[in-house]
Amino acid sequence: MKPRIRRQSHEQVISLSEQSRFLRMVVKYLRPYIGIIALLLLVYAAFAMLTAIQPVILAPILDVALQGGAPAYPPSGQPEDLQTIDLNNLGQFVLATLGLSNLTPIEMVTILALAYLGVAICIAALDFINYLLALKLRIAAGRDIQVDLFNHLFGLSLDFFNNERTGEIIARLDQDTRNALAGLELALRNLIVSPLLIIYYGYLLVVTNVNLTIFVATAALLNYALTQIMRKPIHRRMAAQVNVGAEVTAYLQEKLASARVVKTFVAERYEASQLRNLVNEFVKINMRYGFLKHADEPVTGAINALVNVGILLFSANELFSGRLSPVGFFLYLYIGRSILGPLTTITQSYNSIQSTMATGIRVRQLFDIKSSVVSGNTPVKEFKEGISFENMSFRYEDAPVLHDINFEIKKGRTTALVGPSGAGKSTITDLLMRFYEADSGRILFDGHNVRVFDIADYRRLFGVVAQESILFNATIAENIAYARPELDRQEVEEAAQIANAHEFIMELPQGYETYVGDRGVRLSGGQRQRIAIARAIAHRPRILILDEATSSLDTESEQKVQLAVDRAIQSTTAVVIAHRLSTVIGADLIVVLDQGRIIDKGKHGELMERCALYRNLASLQFNPELTALGDR
Repeated sequence: MKPRIRRQSHEQVISLSEQSRFLRMVVKYLRPYIGIIALLLLVYAAFAMLTAIQPVILAPILDVALQGGAPAYPPSGQPEDLQTIDLNNLGQFVLATLGLSNLTPIEMVTILALAYLGVAICIAALDFINYLLALKLRIAAGRDIQVDLFNHLFGLSLDFFNNERTGEIIARLDQDTRNALAGLELALRNLIVSPLLIIYYGYLLVVTNVNLTIFVATAALLNYALTQIMRKPIHRRMAAQVNVGAEVTAYLQEKLASARVVKTFVAERYEASQLRNLVNEFVKINMRYGFLKHADEPVTGAINALVNVGILLFSANELFSGRLSPVGFFLYLYIGRSILGPLTTITQSYNSIQSTMATGIRVRQLFDIKSSVVSGNTPVKEFKEGISFENMSFRYEDAPVLHDINFEIKKGRTTALVGPSGAGKSTITDLLMRFYEADSGRILFDGHNVRVFDIADYRRLFGVVAQESILFNATIAENIAYARPELDRQEVEEAAQIANAHEFIMELPQGYETYVGDRGVRLSGGQRQRIAIARAIAHRPRILILDEATSSLDTESEQKVQLAVDRAIQSTTAVVIAHRLSTVIGADLIVVLDQGRIIDKGKHGELMERCALYRNLASLQFNPELTALGDR
């Protein structure tokens, strides 16, 4: 089966197994940063502790303010057990413990206020440190995911890239990897700090008044129920959002790369209309997702308001009944409102995690794709004898491409593949390079099946010049030395001279430091081909593959490139694919293909005598003098 991206439908809910696999991926990429995580946990603990201290400082301030001084603690004069402390006597306990009871009211309030200010400043500082540490964790882990995914994708066979839209791959590699850990810092903080505060605040509420605590528990249950109700629709809409977003990215990438075609057919308005329709769909899906993601906020706000009113009414009733002191009344209101914040953030964090998971699962799905071409373990550094194709057949999807291919490429010789378009010439070289795996038969390299070799070692033995050579948006020198940063300028120039490119390079304003533009658009076709030949030569390949390197050039450019080709294949092993037979007339072996089968093979003169297809191709291309020359 060909490797393909598995897409979720807009209405598909993410399964528990997928969620579990996503979490394992997150753990894998967070594990190298265990030191940062440990420090984060310490900071979170300090943050939670200082936040918990705030009502403890506020309690004695209320006592002093409401009673005009420090009340006696304990009232009976007997020491009390810590288990008997609640919101009614917390302030008294703090004043007695800190030894502030003998100070004047203003001195006590001043000291406590300064302490409250100090705690608030520390909380703000810890919150900022939390953010920086978690941000570093998210960015570093996200970078690792992106780099590993990039390496994984380039480890896949070419059929994956043939089956998928480049724009969607870019969207997953760029946007999805960055969003796979989005909100990590907020989620970590809320899911660690909020439960601690809920437990602490809940304890203070319970020991003070069980009946009042029921209202807070009710709010927690309502929030949980709301989260469960909203979870599945959020899953579905998030999957739809990221899928359509990838479609928009794929569309933009494809059209921008095809700007010349768009302009040639005056299709600007048509493409703008197509984009508008796609973006309108994206907007609708985003609106639905945004509605569902945030619909719980007004409902949660209403529930919290209801609970606050309930706490106020019941606290007032307890106050007037004498079961709650004035200080306890105000503290209960304060803590009752404070506990609703962590409850709400946990709900919001849960929804945020679901959204992140929908994106992250798309990344994990890419990691799950396996290459149809598997590397062997045997190293290979040299080419000694030859390469044999034995009974090799290949089909792409359901279409047969090659049938029972048998021929040999000998070291130091030039082997040419000729035939009409679609005969399978380029497919043979793709199989030779192990971009695809043959369905049957085998390729022997110096007597060994190519499948046993380390694929990176094996491919380094080849240099390739394609019909349309793609250059990178870098300098000419950087393009020639691509993936070989150790090459010095002299080696780069030597390769350019062999490729018949040095002269025109030196005529450019910046010479070898000239930027060639995206895909080499600032150079002519012939210049790009010669740079590509220089790039192949600079890698010092054992076997040079030239895939119709001159077919798309004008006569003058073809002559210059052909000269470069002739220089490049001297004293090396070359595999040449050509529509124009004049470029391979001197080849040591010419293999004639038609409809995926070898029709004949031999030298030019031999084929002119016995191969009707070859002779027909020659009669269409050669002038009479050249044909006669070839017949001798």
